[in-house]
Amino acid sequence: MAATASTSLSVRLWAVIVIAVLPVLAMVVLDSREHRIQAINEAELQVMRMLSVAQHEEDRALRSIDKVLSVMAKSDNLRDLDPDQCGAIAARLLSSFIDLHNLGAALPDGRLLCSGLPGRDDINVADRDWFRQAPGVAGVTAGSYLVGRISGKPSITFGYPLRDERGALRAVLFAALSLDWFDRLAASYRLPEGWEATLLSTSAQVLARHPGADNGAGQPLAAAQMEAFRHILSQPKPVAEAQDLDGHTRLYGVRAVSLASKDLLVAIGAPLGRTLAEIDRAFWAHVLVLVSVCLFSAVVAHYFIRSFVERWAFGMQGVLARIARGEPGARVGRPTSVRELRAVEEGIDRMAADLERRNAELIRRDEELSRLSMAIEQSPESVVITDTDGRIEYVNDAFVRNTGYAREELIGGNPRILNTGRTPRATYEQLWATLARGEVWRGEFTNTRRDGSHFTEFATIAPIKGADGRVTHYVAVKEDITLRRESEAMLHRLAYYDRLTELPNRALLRDRLQQALLSSAETGECAMLLLLDVDRFKQLNDTQGHGAGDRLLRAVARRLRQQLREEDTLARQGDDDFAVIVERLGNNQAEALVRAEVVARQIHAALTAPYEDLDDTGRPHYMTFSIGITLFQGRQWSLENLLKQVEVALYMAKEEGRDTIRFFSPQMQAQVQAHAAMEAGLRDALASGALALHYQPQVDERGEVVGAEALVRWPRAAGGMVSPAEFIPVAEDTGLIVPLGNWVLDTAARQLAAWQAEPATRGLSVAVNVSARQFLQLDFVAQVLGCVERHALDPAGLKLELTESVILGDIDETIYRMAQLRALGVRFALDDFGTGYSSLSYLRRLPLDQLKIDQSFVRDMLSDAGSETIVLAILGMSRSLGLEVIAEGVETAEQRAFLHAHGCRRFQGYLFGKPLPLAHWQPQWLAGSAGVREDRA
Repeated sequence: MAATASTSLSVRLWAVIVIAVLPVLAMVVLDSREHRIQAINEAELQVMRMLSVAQHEEDRALRSIDKVLSVMAKSDNLRDLDPDQCGAIAARLLSSFIDLHNLGAALPDGRLLCSGLPGRDDINVADRDWFRQAPGVAGVTAGSYLVGRISGKPSITFGYPLRDERGALRAVLFAALSLDWFDRLAASYRLPEGWEATLLSTSAQVLARHPGADNGAGQPLAAAQMEAFRHILSQPKPVAEAQDLDGHTRLYGVRAVSLASKDLLVAIGAPLGRTLAEIDRAFWAHVLVLVSVCLFSAVVAHYFIRSFVERWAFGMQGVLARIARGEPGARVGRPTSVRELRAVEEGIDRMAADLERRNAELIRRDEELSRLSMAIEQSPESVVITDTDGRIEYVNDAFVRNTGYAREELIGGNPRILNTGRTPRATYEQLWATLARGEVWRGEFTNTRRDGSHFTEFATIAPIKGADGRVTHYVAVKEDITLRRESEAMLHRLAYYDRLTELPNRALLRDRLQQALLSSAETGECAMLLLLDVDRFKQLNDTQGHGAGDRLLRAVARRLRQQLREEDTLARQGDDDFAVIVERLGNNQAEALVRAEVVARQIHAALTAPYEDLDDTGRPHYMTFSIGITLFQGRQWSLENLLKQVEVALYMAKEEGRDTIRFFSPQMQAQVQAHAAMEAGLRDALASGALALHYQPQVDERGEVVGAEALVRWPRAAGGMVSPAEFIPVAEDTGLIVPLGNWVLDTAARQLAAWQAEPATRGLSVAVNVSARQFLQLDFVAQVLGCVERHALDPAGLKLELTESVILGDIDETIYRMAQLRALGVRFALDDFGTGYSSLSYLRRLPLDQLKIDQSFVRDMLSDAGSETIVLAILGMSRSLGLEVIAEGVETAEQRAFLHAHGCRRFQGYLFGKPLPLAHWQPQWLAGSAGVREDRA
């Protein structure tokens, strides 16, 4: 016990001593650090001065090289490029400059012309950097570190272009600077004792080192050392510590040699060891004095503590031990004479009295908590308590029974083990938002027991706050209301659903129709109410029995569900009547009519298929259905009016022979009939070959025809034409666009083959429009390949025009299909460019050959700044992407001149010719095409 008390007080004493000594120690450390920084800064300044001297000497050497080469270049000996005269002047100059290894000249093809040193005549220097740089400079090239092919010695070689009066290159002079120059340069530094200067190649080889008997020339530099020098060079202030070749740490300054900055580095190193060692010795001397003072103070303090404090501390430990054991009446007893220690004794006595009072209070509270715990544990409702992170800390027996989990499985877990996704996410979001505000939340959960069965419970969850007002736990009290909710659901199903088909009944239909009316008023979109009736249903009941009728109604309900979307409403309106509500048909009433007719025809086709399970014989039964439809938009009609309208439409369908579809409005009916007539007429025209192709010429900048766009036309039997704006949308809606597109492609290919068979028209191309639906057919590539093979085409003359809607889908699949056809030779153009939402990144990836400026921009570009900007942007972008541009809808010479002035070279429009049958083409359109193609070739 005594040892423990003594140790504790000693530790505190040492803490006081350390705190007292720390400021002095900090001052010593700071002073030592200041001396170190000052010594390093002085060394850095000296290194930077040495580097500056090196730069000055390098500049002077470079001026000498320039002077030698310029004197040689102006010499009369080089007037005729005579090798002997050239060698003579090189030798004379070489003898005058001791720092040069060699001087000479090379011819423009790299062959050696002359050299100040004797050597071989077959030397070629075309691969040297100084030779390659010389034609592009006016004076001396940058130096290159290399081993001379004549002298065989390492040097820094410079080139100098020799030109005639017209500036043509006659020869390249060269001068090889000896590395001995560096030794003289280093000697001129007058390096202080212990300093060194090293010349390095960027390939980590020591070229020269000063001072030293063995200067280390040719010695390789370790990778770590070279990396350290490169790091120093990359710093804004190229001075830092690094190891030298002997493993000693120096302060190095590194810079690239300006004579050959790509190949050579100079490193100047200053010794730091001696200066820093003296500073370190002074530092440790101060530290030793401080340690001695601390030890002496500790010995004195320890003696005082043992004499005056430890006996009192032993007595206090005994009193505290009795208090800890819970002994009543434990007090200090005889007080000490030391005032500060007496205050401690009085505090211990007060603490003992307070603990006695608190123990009595705790006993009383334990009894209350025990009663509360028993009430919660035996409560018929589930109770669970969690911490703020949702970890379960307590559950009562009712919670265990209701969930099926053992208490051990629940404690430490999270209540989410009961959640299998049947409770909406919004419920949990509302729960946590309420608890985060410190409020009580009430609501329902649909949870799952351990055995997989589901149950519904009503929960009240409240935050539990501590004395400081912060939430520490959450408590939930839950009541199982599964039976109550099941009863309510059964009553709801009996009230709003048909028991035979399990579809919504008339009451729920009216509610859904009212919601559809409100939604239509809010969005402005059209919706439809469809009512269908089983024709002659009474006859089936009378002949086959009511069982067969019930089976038919269930089968009809199944087929209707398969044809409708999840959000559509399907209800049983009466005995053999079914109602359908389809929303979101669009804002345009004409388009909504078309979509409504498509849905109705799909339903009618699905329902009229034979039924094979109506009786025991298994024979098929064929039923017909009458359908009435009314459209609504906004609050134009009330709910009752809509029900009356659809019943009138159904009545009209039955009056007109049953097994048909009728719209309520005569105007609507007329539009639907017109659409149906257009579809039927288009089918007949495709089958009978009544369609025709007209060709609109495409011209180049000289106005000569280079190709044509194939455009489908539908002549009326009574004369005139059906507008493409009328029958193309019908073809798109009904899917006829695919066979129509295939017919256009085949007919245009046949005409292209005829042109390619004639020399005069062999160079013409044909552009064919391809719809998105046709392009996305699985066999589209095979269709095009078959067409090319069938007509023996040169595919380069076939150009497929795609709209931007094609590339808005699966871009990767689009590129793959285009690449297949592009590999064959087929070309692609992007039609109506600028009217859609094409991504520029897509344009870079698509294998396009041509962009087609939409006629709406061409028409307005001379009067509308926006259209002009778009046209110019398309032309500029096409140049950047390397794409050809053709402008369609060119009708005036001014439009053509504007486009031509800004780089457009292909045109199409009424200015050059309307779409016409080939028989009506002007003869000159075809006459000049061969010449145009030959010129282009």
